[in-house]
Amino acid sequence: MNNKLYKKLVIAMMITTISAVAAASAADTTASVRPVDLAQAESIQARAKAEQQEIKAEKAQQRKAARAEAKAKKAADAVRPVDITPELREELAQKIADDAAKSAEKAADKRTKNQEIDPVIVVGRVPTNGTIDLNLPKTVQMALDYNRDIKNSQYALKKAEYAINQAQAGKKPTVDYTFGAQRSRATDVATYSRAASLMGSANSISNAFSNGISVNIPLYTGGLVEGQIDVAKLGKTNAQEEILRVEQATKYSAIEGYYGLLAYQELQGVYHEAVDNLQGHLDNVQAQYNVGTKAKVDVLSSDVSLANAKTTAITADNNVAIAESNLNNILGLPLETKLNLADHQLPFDTYNISLQEAMDYAMKYRPEVLQAAIAVQEAERSIDIADAGNKPTVAITGGNDWADNTFPGIDANKRSWKVAAGVTYNFYDGGATKAKVNQAKQDLLVARETEQKTRESVQLQVKQAYLNIRSAAQKVEETQTVVDQARENYRIQNIRYQAGVGINLDVLDAQLSLNQAQVNHIQALYDYNVGIAKLEQVMGVDVESGVIHPSLTATTYRG
Repeated sequence: MNNKLYKKLVIAMMITTISAVAAASAADTTASVRPVDLAQAESIQARAKAEQQEIKAEKAQQRKAARAEAKAKKAADAVRPVDITPELREELAQKIADDAAKSAEKAADKRTKNQEIDPVIVVGRVPTNGTIDLNLPKTVQMALDYNRDIKNSQYALKKAEYAINQAQAGKKPTVDYTFGAQRSRATDVATYSRAASLMGSANSISNAFSNGISVNIPLYTGGLVEGQIDVAKLGKTNAQEEILRVEQATKYSAIEGYYGLLAYQELQGVYHEAVDNLQGHLDNVQAQYNVGTKAKVDVLSSDVSLANAKTTAITADNNVAIAESNLNNILGLPLETKLNLADHQLPFDTYNISLQEAMDYAMKYRPEVLQAAIAVQEAERSIDIADAGNKPTVAITGGNDWADNTFPGIDANKRSWKVAAGVTYNFYDGGATKAKVNQAKQDLLVARETEQKTRESVQLQVKQAYLNIRSAAQKVEETQTVVDQARENYRIQNIRYQAGVGINLDVLDAQLSLNQAQVNHIQALYDYNVGIAKLEQVMGVDVESGVIHPSLTATTYRG
């Protein structure tokens, strides 16, 4: 290409570029650049900074709320980690029931194989809907035989006896046997071999077996073991008193349940008698109204009183059913068992004892008082146990050891023995023993305060029970007189009404007064009889003695 043509092309390209730039400039609508306003820039910057701070504050608030929500969820999860749906609940309950059934079946098979009797009593000693005849001594005996709290206290006594054996083992020799087996490999680096010009190695594998018997005989423990034995023996005595306490509480519950059922049966008779009386009265009023000798208002008022009496009788029937189920539960019988009581009315026998006699007896025999005294003795022995850390211990040890490279590792030629006597004395333990002693001393003060509190509480219980008996006895005598008067008043008011000289309201009021007098009398008799049982319980009277006890026969018990 010649130079002229080249120049023409360059000029043409330049003209085209300049034209395009000019056209773009003409079409540009961008505002022209104006000078910067510093005050406005600072304002914009301040607004931007404020917006950033608001954003940061909002994010911080969101994080705080999220942490609070997480904390609340964690607390809720601790109470109920999962949402237990009815389906899941049913599944869990069924699984627990199946596992319990399998466990019971396995235990039964084991007892059958070993010819053992299950000590745990299961409800069902009588058929469902069966009937049992009861008097009060039999009720007490059945409660003592089948009460589960008594069984548990008896198990606790056996544990206490085993605790004594465990403590006494601390004074006896201990014999330990040890056996060891080992297989090892040793690598020996061989010397340089000129023939092979190599560094070689040789491996050897060996076995080792060992047997050892060691005997340790404690001669002196600073009073530690002796103190532990004493505490364990006190624990057994405490467990024995606990059995007596539970038996006495069970006896009281049985007497209370028996008299409770008897009282509700008497009240049931009172309210049904009232229904019969009011029904007869209503029939009489209706007959006289039919012949025009009585007003309609007498019929209506008599009908209302009868309806109220029927409602009260329904409540009385329900109370008898509940009391019967409660006594069944105390005796460990199926709740549907029917109970035929030998008694038909609450007794009122003389019970003579002075308050001072009751107090003295309780302070001497009440299980809780004796248990509190035992706790003081245990605290005293605990001080000696803690102080044993300040005293040396002496022991004799001995043993035999055998070793061999063939199993079982007993080679008479490779036997060793040793006998040693040692004394151990802790010169300084950082004050730990002193702190234990001080803690034990504080426990002793607590035990002594508790003992005094127990004695004061028992004295209060005895006095309250004694006063309740005296009050109930007076009420029985007074209410009996009131019942006789109310019955006579009801008879007179009926005669007056039938003769036409009395009004219907007098008859209804007389019936209501008779009901209330009978209820008060039954309540007083119940309080008196249960009060005697309560006094004997707070006194600590043994279950085989007292006013009511299982050894009473049918001839000696008037019921």
